[in-house]
Amino acid sequence: MKDIMAYFSSHPLAIMASAFAALLICYFLFKKIIKLALFLILVALAMGGYYYFKDPAKAPENIGSSLREARAKSGKLLEKSKQAYDKGKDMFEKGKEMSENISKLLNKREEKQDQGSEKAPAP
Repeated sequence: MKDIMAYFSSHPLAIMASAFAALLICYFLFKKIIKLALFLILVALAMGGYYYFKDPAKAPENIGSSLREARAKSGKLLEKSKQAYDKGKDMFEKGKEMSENISKLLNKREEKQDQGSEKAPAP
């Protein structure tokens, strides 16, 4: 451990390379989250700029009301998506149950056919 610390303390380029590699790994892991955050920041800036150029005196009020409205609508959307997920989950479970029932019926039918062919005399 002391050797590793001594190496890094004497080679600052190694420290920079390892830091760069760590940041690169983090970037690839969180790339989609970073893109979403940058997009939301861009939308917020565009919205603020629109309200500021439209009416500079009422811009903070308009931005606040837009944010409250967006929060309320996103809450409703979240509720609807949860309901849709629950309905989809129920449909999946029902489909799985129906599939199992059909498999059982087919297995019973095959067993009856096998029993019928065993009882039939050979020509």
